[in-house]
Amino acid sequence: MKGIVHLATAVGIWLAICVLSIGFGLIPLAIWILLVFLGSEGRASRAVAQMERTLMAGETLVAATPQHRVFALFKRRAVLAITSSRVLMVQRGLIGGFRMIDMQWKDLKDVRLEQNVLEQLCGANLSFDHLVQPAMGVAVDGVPLETATAMYARAQSEEQAWEEKRRIRGLEEMRAQAGGITVGASVDGSGGAERIVDDIQRAKALLDSGAISDSEFQEMKAKILGRA
Repeated sequence: MKGIVHLATAVGIWLAICVLSIGFGLIPLAIWILLVFLGSEGRASRAVAQMERTLMAGETLVAATPQHRVFALFKRRAVLAITSSRVLMVQRGLIGGFRMIDMQWKDLKDVRLEQNVLEQLCGANLSFDHLVQPAMGVAVDGVPLETATAMYARAQSEEQAWEEKRRIRGLEEMRAQAGGITVGASVDGSGGAERIVDDIQRAKALLDSGAISDSEFQEMKAKILGRA
């Protein structure tokens, strides 16, 4: 519905201008139409080329597209791109300049795709949420549907890949911590028995969490008891 609301708002504004100006609003309306639609494809191509010039060494562009015009009737269209390492969004100023927002794939928490009504005209909305809040994510409305679907699929793949990398890193850290389990030299010393119980419980917690296998747990428990 967002695209329909944008279009209805623009039509309503220009109708009000024409009525209040007793028809003279048609002249600025014609100028506005020329500025917005004449040569728009060339400007969009130059915006994508400008984005490509900002890529890092070794970074490759996977997909890039400007948003549908209906979402930028009173401003310049944003350009959304995904590369081999991140998500990029460039918002150009009305009279020059631009603002860029980017997010590395490793920082992606979730990606959401919302198809709009009249998808040929309004496309779909894409949102990329940052892993660490309240860090800014990337969101663009009115992305052409076919491109939005391809970007969503790539983002899902990257999200799952980085989730697996973080899971493996967490397990490795837990295993490293497990290697540091120590016990007192004797069960007869002050607190010695309690330390043995604590160490075994820590090892059991690692087993329950999936950080270590049952055989690794049995080996750790044997070492704890053997040191005692």
